[in-house]
Amino acid sequence: MVSPILRWLGALAGLGSAILCWFLGGVLSGPTRAGQLLHLDLAHYELIAFLVVPALVLAIVAVYWVPPRLAGQGPTPEGGRLRVLLVIIFVAAFFIGFAR
Repeated sequence: MVSPILRWLGALAGLGSAILCWFLGGVLSGPTRAGQLLHLDLAHYELIAFLVVPALVLAIVAVYWVPPRLAGQGPTPEGGRLRVLLVIIFVAAFFIGFAR
């Protein structure tokens, strides 16, 4: 079973990933609306990479550590629903950032 400390750290990673997805949506919204997404300067592409890579790493940590697991077995049915909820939260954070 995943220890409670790792579950709390996973929840913190999930929060961090949601915040980074929100910022990523905000960064991509302006150039996308202007039709300039493929014509950005190097600094914007670096910013996008700086937001995408940590957001994905933190999302993977959260999806793995937050749902409960039994020792030596796969995820529980509750864990599958929690994983889907986490993914929905990350996507929603991205679109909220994109809409602002």
